[in-house]
Amino acid sequence: MRVLWRTATVCMRVAQIVLALGALTNWQGSALAGSDNSNDAWAGDVGLLVLPSGTLIASEYLGYRHGDEYVTSKNNIFGKVAPAVGFGRNIPSTVDVDTSITRLSYITRLWDHPLVFSAAAVFAHAENLNIGNFPVPTGPPGAQVFGPQTVGSSFADPTAFISYGLIVDPRTERFLSATSYFYFPAGNYNKFKQFNFSTAGQYTWVPQIGYAEGLGKFGAKHFWIDVIANASVHSDGDSPLAAAPGVQFDKLTQSNTYDIKAFLRYNFMPLAHIALGIERSWGGDQVASGGLLGAAFGPTSLGKTDFVKGHLQAAMPLTRDFQIAADITHDFERSGGVREDFTAELRLTKFFVPQQGPQSLK
Repeated sequence: MRVLWRTATVCMRVAQIVLALGALTNWQGSALAGSDNSNDAWAGDVGLLVLPSGTLIASEYLGYRHGDEYVTSKNNIFGKVAPAVGFGRNIPSTVDVDTSITRLSYITRLWDHPLVFSAAAVFAHAENLNIGNFPVPTGPPGAQVFGPQTVGSSFADPTAFISYGLIVDPRTERFLSATSYFYFPAGNYNKFKQFNFSTAGQYTWVPQIGYAEGLGKFGAKHFWIDVIANASVHSDGDSPLAAAPGVQFDKLTQSNTYDIKAFLRYNFMPLAHIALGIERSWGGDQVASGGLLGAAFGPTSLGKTDFVKGHLQAAMPLTRDFQIAADITHDFERSGGVREDFTAELRLTKFFVPQQGPQSLK
């Protein structure tokens, strides 16, 4: 009986550790192009559908993301451990992440409308990741999960996507596109790490609508409204958390994630604009179940994606076929994840336009 009691006690302590780590697993910001809020569409992008068939677009996104606290949500497992060390809903934290996204797009036509094939690869590196801002691992006995975090692979899930221009009418200043993103597991998820950029073997489909309307016909020359909306539909994941071989959850399910961005954009010259935007995201509740931990605790929520973010974007051509752009963001609200106090992303875009094409970049 004593042996069984000691074994049960050890399993309970290991389970406490794993459950506490769960809320940190799969933390991803929108610019990482991970399975949540997974797009790198900016204000004005839909207007590039006017480019001729045969155009190749190469883009490089270089980003820096700083988080200053972890904000728990209702029934958030990480939040359940926080009171033991004096934390409430907002846990002071320091997160610094560098990101790089390489994207290629090729424009052709189908039924006399633009059709775009694209692919993107994401690399990310965590410079600093400390939940609770402790110098060493800290927490209640058997659950010392605060302080410096262990980090998994630096690769996020790659993506391929197809865009179709439903309305491309520069004369009336109206554009509408439909895009389908497909995210594939990178295969480098480490279930023994507290922080991963890739998903736990999940496939994700993201249908997206992009809309832009020029306001010149209403008397506001050079002003545009941009709206980008998508939903992320996730497959189940495998073995999202583990503290030791056999001591794990076996399955991860995730509810749909929804995201919408709205921008007011001012175009002051070709390929040059300033845009002010707001982004709202919700959903994406991750639930772990099955395995030894599932038998002990039942289905367990590991967090969700819920935030309100502000955007300030600017773009400027350096040459006729090369554009530099920047996006600065700040989280006004966040629930169930790391609050991004400040992010900055620089985008470099090179256009390879066929010589026989029209002067579309003018």
